[in-house]
Amino acid sequence: MSSPKTLKERIRSGEKINSVRIPMNSSRDDVLKTISENPCDMLYIDSQHSAHTEWDIVRIRATAEELDVPVQLRIKHNRHTYLIGNYLDLGPLVIKVPQVENEETVIEATNAFYYPPIGERSWGGPVGYGIKANPDRREYAEWWNKNGILGIKIESIKAVLNVRELAKPGVDYLDFGRQDLRFDLEFKRHPRLKTMQDCVEHVKKELEGSHIRIM
Repeated sequence: MSSPKTLKERIRSGEKINSVRIPMNSSRDDVLKTISENPCDMLYIDSQHSAHTEWDIVRIRATAEELDVPVQLRIKHNRHTYLIGNYLDLGPLVIKVPQVENEETVIEATNAFYYPPIGERSWGGPVGYGIKANPDRREYAEWWNKNGILGIKIESIKAVLNVRELAKPGVDYLDFGRQDLRFDLEFKRHPRLKTMQDCVEHVKKELEGSHIRIM
């Protein structure tokens, strides 16, 4: 009997993933109630657009992990990709990088996200999602590199045009920041990309045959 697919494998294979967004100031009871009322594949917290402390991330992640629900964290800015290893030491399984436009951002993100030999993430000791089941350093690094999930947001015409360069090994999915992309469509005219659907179709065509899922 084959093992069930991991969340990373499900994302890459195009399965429907149920993500539930929860405020950063959610208490332990809030997290438990949200999951009980909204069965989901992962909780989504956003540090880009809300006040928070690292303890908020830890509290939400620790409570969700008790119920075997991983947390997706949207980091504060694409210039903070060098901090992804630190964010991961707080316990999320999934990292989303906002407003990605350049190949260099993706390279820095993957280096900070994955352990050697894939990336350059620093070993933090007994911290991180899933480490209790894989306490050995080498075993955990191998487990993480197979299970950690990295996503990027496409939120500008430049990102749409550069999407093939952004589709680096190690990126599992991308999604569209539709409101910010609409700003670009409204104020930075492009001869071919005139609507949101134009952008979506362009990205789909550029990613044909790749491993990256559009969520």
